[in-house]
This record gives sequence, structure tokens and C-alpha cells, in this order.
Amino acid sequence: MKLFEIGDEVLKGLMNRGMDGAIVLPMKVDRVMIRFSNNKIDVIQNWSVIAVNFLCTLKKRRLIGRIGNITEEGLKRALNMALNVKLSHEEEFEIPKGEKLPRKYAKEKLAINKMMDSIGIAIDSALKEGAERVAGIFDGKLISYYILSSNGAEGYDERTSYELNIRAFRGEMSGQGLGCSTSINGINAEKVGRDAGWIVREGKEFLSWNEGKYRMLIGPIIAANLLESLITSASAFYVDIGFSCLANKIGKKIVSEKLTIIDDGSLDEGPNSRQFDDEGIITMQNKIIDNGILMGYLHNSKTAFKFKTKSTGNAGWIAPHPWNILINSGDLSFEEALELVKNGIFVVSNWYTRFQNYSIGDFSTICRDGIFLIEGGEIKGALKGVRISENLLRIFNSVLGICKNRNWIKWWEVRTPVFTPAMVIEDVRITKAQGY
Repeated sequence: MKLFEIGDEVLKGLMNRGMDGAIVLPMKVDRVMIRFSNNKIDVIQNWSVIAVNFLCTLKKRRLIGRIGNITEEGLKRALNMALNVKLSHEEEFEIPKGEKLPRKYAKEKLAINKMMDSIGIAIDSALKEGAERVAGIFDGKLISYYILSSNGAEGYDERTSYELNIRAFRGEMSGQGLGCSTSINGINAEKVGRDAGWIVREGKEFLSWNEGKYRMLIGPIIAANLLESLITSASAFYVDIGFSCLANKIGKKIVSEKLTIIDDGSLDEGPNSRQFDDEGIITMQNKIIDNGILMGYLHNSKTAFKFKTKSTGNAGWIAPHPWNILINSGDLSFEEALELVKNGIFVVSNWYTRFQNYSIGDFSTICRDGIFLIEGGEIKGALKGVRISENLLRIFNSVLGICKNRNWIKWWEVRTPVFTPAMVIEDVRITKAQGY
């Protein structure tokens, strides 16, 4: 069955079973994943998955469900089970009034052959820079969403997305390069490979270091990870349940006045854009931070009712969420950023960001795939075992400078796409990871 037919059948099934209202969101994901290691492709996998998410209301109670068995019998069984679920408490929620939107179709199909060609280009580029081995993943997706509600919403949105993630190795040194785009032609494979290879070339030797506070240049990859955490904290749901460091801060300066941050679900080139959110509300551009000042939270209909405001087009049926996070550019070149650091550290990437306290923003994260000691504005050697132990608001309150060039970052440590430059941060506290 097509998504349109599935959505119509599920909506009619819910309403015929006595529900007051319903939203149905069928989706299909066609995915190609190409894995490579030791400088060659070794696995190509294909998936095609269809599922239906639905929300229905009955006497001020609501039920959220998911159907994975897309057969006539599977749909019937899931809908009957929905009737037997005991809904616990009443809440003020009504299906938002929607509208019929024009259908949006992808501009291209998944380009598997071009993906394979791009991997070859990336590997060659990394090897030319000095890498000995290259490994990674190239992920391509064609994602289709259809929405239908009992209150007039209807829309179809279909887009491609690509993520190229490579790691280059030389001895003990490793480097990472990323590419992210809505089009295969937007992936600059040569640059992705060159970025990873450059890191291992510069890490000729490992130097000793001491724990303490350092002026730090954080590259786009680590900047994206931390900024995703910051803007996710602007979800009104996390504010409401006490899991946000941005609670009670609207209208207040929370980060450096050098920073302006926008969430935009309507951006055509945004890797996570969609015409409508999960409630059928049209997505839009929302300025979250303006010159350091928190302008507002991200809302769905439920949080908007509680906060006495309007939906921002960021539903999530449970938690509102950002779509694409855009950071303003600065005026520094990479060389000028190193000069501004003068004596400090340059960090390319990080893994395993963990929060000790969400409500105030205390976190730690492991740096890897490119950590360099800077002396006199020049790279002197590589470091290992570096952990950043910091506070989210303090870090972004201590921005000394912002680079010109911005990159889209999306990979398994950054699930919300972030368009960000590198930044120079003052007095970042680093500690030694276990075993160093």
C-alpha cells in the first residue's frame, strides 16, 4: 500500500472506533549504507522500512502508538489494541486545526553509484594527506512522510539526505572528516578526505600535558555536539520537567553576545527539514538566541497551551525538538583563530558527551580524532586522553572569536543537523580521561 492509502485507512479506523480526534503519520525510509575499511569498500546494505505513528484522543485523554506490521490484519490488530489501552489521566489537548499542503517530492533518487565514487575520492584524498588507512560509512536516505488528521491537516514530504563520515589513521593518530547534504552533489568528498588526512599528518608526535584551564579552538564537529545540547534544552518539554539549563531565562543573556542561533525546519537545504511537524503545523524559522539573549522556547501544541503561547512548528508529540540549528558566522580565518588561541588547544571532535546535571548544564565529553597543542599560534603536536569537564552556558558565554566558514554537521554524535563555524573559547577546563 502507498503511504496515502495507509494513512487514510488508519485514520478512518481510529475515528470509526469512537476516537474524538486523531493524527496519523505514516513514513517510509529507503536507506543505503556503504561501509569501508582498510582503504576499500567492504559492505553495501539496503533497507526499506514503512511504519505508522498515530496519536488519538478520547475524552481529554490521548494515546500515542506505532504500527510496524503494515498489512490489513496488522493494522486491524493494532487499532483494536489501541481501544483496550487504559489511558491514565485527563489533559488539555485537542487536535490542532490543520490545512492541506502541496505535496513535496525529492529532487533526486538515491545515487548509489555516485556514493561509491565519492568514497574512492575521499580515501584517495586522505591518503595523499598522509593517512595510512581509511575507514568509515556513507549513509544515504530517501525519507517520505505523509500526515493526515481529523482536523484538516494533510501533507506529503519526501527528501534525500547523505552523511559521509570517514576516519583516517596513521600509527596511533586518528582524524575525522564529515560531509552532510540533502544532495549527493553537496558532498565534497575530496574535502572530507583531506580534513581527516590533514589531522593525522599534523599529529606527528604526542606531547605531555597537564590538567587545567586552556584557551581552546573547538572545530565545527565538537561545536555542533555542544550546540545541539544547548538548543535541545530550549524544548519547552525539557524546561517543564526540569531537564533544561534554560528554564526561566527568556529575555535574559545566557551566552556570548557574539552568538545568534536559529532553528529552521523550513530551510530547503536543511538536512532535517520538513514542510510540517508531527501535528501538521507548518514548520518555520525560529530565532532561539539573538546576540546572546534567549528569545523563546520550542513548542508543540501541548506545551504551547501550558506556556500560554503558540506552537512554533516543532512537534514531537511528547517533546518539541529543533529541526536544523544554524549558528552565525564570524570573521576569523582558521589561521587567525590559531593566532587568537596563541597558547592553548585545538580540538576537532568528541565522543560520549554526558551530563552530570541537566538543570544547570554541567557535562563532560571525551576529545578524540584530532587534539593539538597550540604554542605561539602554531600546532606543536598532538595530545591524547583529553576530557572536557565543563558547563554548557559557561562555555558559550566565553566565546572570544568565531570563524568565517560554516559546515553542516550530522553524524551519530550529532543527530540534529547543525550549521556551525569553529569557535575560540576562553578558559576551558580539561581533565585526563581514565587510563591517562
